Amino acid sequence: MDATKQYIDLFQQERQRIDNGAPRTLNRLRDDALAAFCRLGFPSRRIERYKYTDVAQAFEPNYGVKISGTPTADDLPQAVARSYGSLASVDTDGIVALNTMLAQDITVIHVPASTCKEHPVQLTNTLHSTAPLMHNRRLLIVAEAGAKVQVIQTDKADDGQDFLTTQVTEVIVGQGAEVEFYDIEDSSDRCHRFHHFFARVEAGGRLTHAAFSLAGGLSRNQTDIVLAGEGAAATLLGSAITSGSQHVDNNTLIDHQAPACTSRELYKYVVDQQSAGAFAGRVLVREGAEKTDSIERNANLVCTDEAHMWTQPMLEIYADDVQCSHGSTVGQINADALFYMRQRGISDADARMLLKQAFASEVLSEVPLEALQLRLTALVEKRFRNCEDCKFCKNN
Repeated sequence: MDATKQYIDLFQQERQRIDNGAPRTLNRLRDDALAAFCRLGFPSRRIERYKYTDVAQAFEPNYGVKISGTPTADDLPQAVARSYGSLASVDTDGIVALNTMLAQDITVIHVPASTCKEHPVQLTNTLHSTAPLMHNRRLLIVAEAGAKVQVIQTDKADDGQDFLTTQVTEVIVGQGAEVEFYDIEDSSDRCHRFHHFFARVEAGGRLTHAAFSLAGGLSRNQTDIVLAGEGAAATLLGSAITSGSQHVDNNTLIDHQAPACTSRELYKYVVDQQSAGAFAGRVLVREGAEKTDSIERNANLVCTDEAHMWTQPMLEIYADDVQCSHGSTVGQINADALFYMRQRGISDADARMLLKQAFASEVLSEVPLEALQLRLTALVEKRFRNCEDCKFCKNN
């Protein structure tokens, strides 16, 4: 069966149960989403932003979809309901349209003006199932003027089952507000995950978005940031560690729409065995966005002849008084450093592991939350030790 048609049929057959089990705010966009998905279907590799991932193949298997038919009268607070769907348009992306069409689960984090959340908000998504399962979810973060919040999301999954996840995240950063969002994927090699992250940063607002792909199967993260007010700032960090047949594709867009905005972007990959990585980052500086300050960098370590890495940093500038730079590197493990460590009694496996850790540590050092930085450092070390199949992991 055609992958697009099977999801359209599912929605039409289960529409009443889907509506009954979701807040009214989610239901109001379903008709538009259905029409868009019928028109767009799944993105093909002919679309520039999707050329590194075969989306239709990922969605083609027959996954079960958990649908709650229990009637609910609950709805989102009026103050945040109008923000749902305001950034994630169903008209331009088939996966966003599919998610909007099927999603019943939404997590809302609303921080009133001038409120500072003392501790990070932690979200853990763990997938359990006895059969192949698809899960569609939404996350909405609204930080009003002067508010501050840190959000840590972790994705986990049981081994031994196929999972497909779509998530659409929308973040509103009000004037002078600060939002930090940390996305940690530590699942299994039978997971397919598609995450679309949209954010709008108003004047003087600051956004930090950090994505860490530690373990999984196929992972595609699309991040669209709009710097809408003067003096807005965004920092994008990414680290991907791939092995086996793992595939990680990060696609970013930072849209400078106002003067004196700042963006910093750093993504680093360690690509091992037969795995594949892709990074495409576009910085758009619109007319009138003078005094823009933007740096974009992607660095990649390819560890075997069978591993693949694609990188495409892009700058598109329509303003004159700007400071913008971008660049990418793809290399292998430094033979001189490896020889130096071997001469000092370090085994080949341990030397390679330490060099990989050192390469990845630059991104981790940029994480402002000290406790999270330590946690991520431990997870990365464990991940590299698993890649080497060493005694440490077998005994711990």
